[in-house]
Amino acid sequence: MHPQISITRRQLLAGCTVLAAQMGSDALWAQEVVKVLVGFPAGGAIDATARVYSNATSSLGTMIVENRAGAAGNIAAGTLAQSRPDGNTLMLAPVNVYCISQALYRSLAFNTARDFAPVGIVAKFPWALAVHPSIPVQNVAELVAWIKANPEKAMCGMAAIGSEGHLMAYAFSKAADVNLTFAPYRGGAPMTQDLMGGQIPMAFDAIPNLAQPHKAGKVKMLAITSATRSELLPEVPTFSEAGYPVATGETWIGASVRSGTSAVRIHALSAAFESAARASEVRNKLAGLGLTATSSTPAEMAKVIVADTQRYSALVKAIGLQLD
Repeated sequence: MHPQISITRRQLLAGCTVLAAQMGSDALWAQEVVKVLVGFPAGGAIDATARVYSNATSSLGTMIVENRAGAAGNIAAGTLAQSRPDGNTLMLAPVNVYCISQALYRSLAFNTARDFAPVGIVAKFPWALAVHPSIPVQNVAELVAWIKANPEKAMCGMAAIGSEGHLMAYAFSKAADVNLTFAPYRGGAPMTQDLMGGQIPMAFDAIPNLAQPHKAGKVKMLAITSATRSELLPEVPTFSEAGYPVATGETWIGASVRSGTSAVRIHALSAAFESAARASEVRNKLAGLGLTATSSTPAEMAKVIVADTQRYSALVKAIGLQLD
């Protein structure tokens, strides 16, 4: 005679949770559609990153990249904040959306700490200062001299007002004692088109948006913000080498879902992105664009958000920037 086995409802639910985690992400997202929100136009650095990772994590389900461009990524963030906490809406966004917007904008449709659950940091990239080939300069020092001689022409394209790149460009202009008029765009792709066409004389943007035009001779990149030179563009010096170490830093891109999403789904997403970041195909594709594939746990990304929010909030306050 077999002994009677008694299982409580709590034990049964706990067992199902463990079993679901062991079954892996495929079962969790079987027959599902995962919407990947990108707050910038197609063709830019964030969009390219989202598409590379969406292809590499297709085992999660049908990954559909949806561009909700505008307000430096804040429109997409507001969309995520209104989504269901089921893990089927994902956002890939740069540091400014998570850490800078709260200090910079008077009114937002989201709150990072309240509305988002981190999945992991998936990539990073430096920013670059580039000019149209018609501008008679070969380096940053010559550009500073040109701006001082032509202040009425000193318009600088900016794909994301309020971004980390904007803050670095602002810091550079103050260190160089020049006044730049920032021309805002909805994203890097349309801004790069105007730079190549000569509608604007210079631009400060993510290196992935400017790398190929630079290689083709359609724009002239003068400096990048990373601590060391890019393997993709070894001929371009850093801002530190150019004498302006204040304009130094790299932007990270993080994946997140709506807060309240189950830990099982967040873990499955994080594991899929971490696995993709290790794949040579993903690393090579991103490197070819000037991006570096990275990975982190949700907890690690959460710590970075807290630290960078404090750091950039202090910088925004010191500069005195405020946007509607």
